[in-house]
Amino acid sequence: MPPPLIGITAGHSKNKHDLPQIHLLRTYVDATIKAGGVPVIIPPELDEKGWKLIYEKLDGVIFSGGADMDPKLFGGGPHPTVYGTDGQRDTLEISMIRQTVEDKKPFFAICRGFQVLNVALGGTLYTHISDQLENSLQHDTPREETRDSLAHEIRVEEGTQIAEILGSPILKVNSWHHQGVKDVPESLKITAYSPDGLVEAMEIPSHPFSIAVQWHPEWMPEDKAMQNLFTSFIEASKK
Repeated sequence: MPPPLIGITAGHSKNKHDLPQIHLLRTYVDATIKAGGVPVIIPPELDEKGWKLIYEKLDGVIFSGGADMDPKLFGGGPHPTVYGTDGQRDTLEISMIRQTVEDKKPFFAICRGFQVLNVALGGTLYTHISDQLENSLQHDTPREETRDSLAHEIRVEEGTQIAEILGSPILKVNSWHHQGVKDVPESLKITAYSPDGLVEAMEIPSHPFSIAVQWHPEWMPEDKAMQNLFTSFIEASKK
């Protein structure tokens, strides 16, 4: 059996010469290859006809992390901390994630991808957690810390797909976000929380593989539980 073809969504940025480029951190590619998949980067410029041409050939999709969603998409107001909004990426990812849910194609949504899933299915976000969630932890780790720095614990709900994959009800995770999931639609099951009550993981019970997490497992390649998320996703994509 050939290795599964895994699409990974990407964003926009500029290089040091201020030239536009497609942006995807290499850790997503490395984690996919390590788990046995073949990565295909999906640029946000694609119209519906273009991304569907790629999508039809994919065995699974990773909705990657990145800059903020436009608050207008979830009824949020403006905030000075909102950064890097990208209308093309928002449009592509919302459409693609809805298609992936409908087709029951395996997907793994990480950080921004976790938030896109919630909004695409009718949920909302905190525009800036520390201003809107009382007694919240610091979820936006200072930039001088390493990406694998463990920021806080999460509590995983028993009897869920992610609980079986992670193998422990309590784990410590990294944290690199200032927006977060607020209202969750009925189609999504909350599967993990942080100590302040913020949603940290979700899945769709009727879907073969629909894991969504707020943290960044791709930055923890030596952590067996985190890498189990990628290997389980790749195994599901093979089917």
